[in-house]
Amino acid sequence: MDEVKDKIEKLNSMQEAIEIIHKIGGENKHLKDLNAMRTDLISLNAHQLRTSLSAIKWIMKMFIDGDFGEFTPEQREVFEKSYETNERAIKLVTEMLRSNKTEKPDIDYKFEKIKLEKFIESIIFEFSAEAKKAMVELSYKNKGEILPPIYADPEKIRIVFQNLIENAIKYNRVGGSVVVSVKLESNQMMVSVADTGIGVAKECEDGVFEKFYRAPNAVEGPYTGTGLGLYNSKKIVERHGGEMGFDSKKNEGSIFHFTVPIAKKS
Repeated sequence: MDEVKDKIEKLNSMQEAIEIIHKIGGENKHLKDLNAMRTDLISLNAHQLRTSLSAIKWIMKMFIDGDFGEFTPEQREVFEKSYETNERAIKLVTEMLRSNKTEKPDIDYKFEKIKLEKFIESIIFEFSAEAKKAMVELSYKNKGEILPPIYADPEKIRIVFQNLIENAIKYNRVGGSVVVSVKLESNQMMVSVADTGIGVAKECEDGVFEKFYRAPNAVEGPYTGTGLGLYNSKKIVERHGGEMGFDSKKNEGSIFHFTVPIAKKS
């Protein structure tokens, strides 16, 4: 009799466990659905916001350039400050989109052969005005060299380049420099972005690639940021089968580097 009773109790326990598993599965699906909705909503709103901000940017630029007549010095100063504020807002929205994009499923990655020469030079050109404004010299060390193509998602790997170059300019000093270089290592390409900026203190190194992390000397200075750029960049590089790291010394500069596979010969 006791044996039958034990079997019944075990069956009841198993049934309870199955019900709990089904319940957890249902809750997990609900959370995934909510997360997907959140992702889509962020993308939609961020795109709409960036479109509006970009429209404002170009209207303000027309006023600053004198397309509607000359300004008094006071008026010009107000417009230029407003333009800079708008630019910072655009960058923050772009960072939101980058973060949202890199957290989507792997199916979003579309790998192809990329010729590095023109690819890097186009990104350098994008940041040339920003570097000039910050009075930082931006250069590409391997200019003119013929390099083997890499195998990567062009949109995603561009985000990595953009984040590293933007940080190198932003956290630099007046009269400083940013040097982008590449080096072939076995079946991978090593990309490095070296700067002469504020650097990373030894005690802060462990947090550099953590989500939302910003070092104290970055927070205390006149620098805007979300702490997502390096976090996202590392995720993208790892999805490509590469590694990301850095060497830095506080107040002397940093070298951020990552690897990306070269394309196989067909």
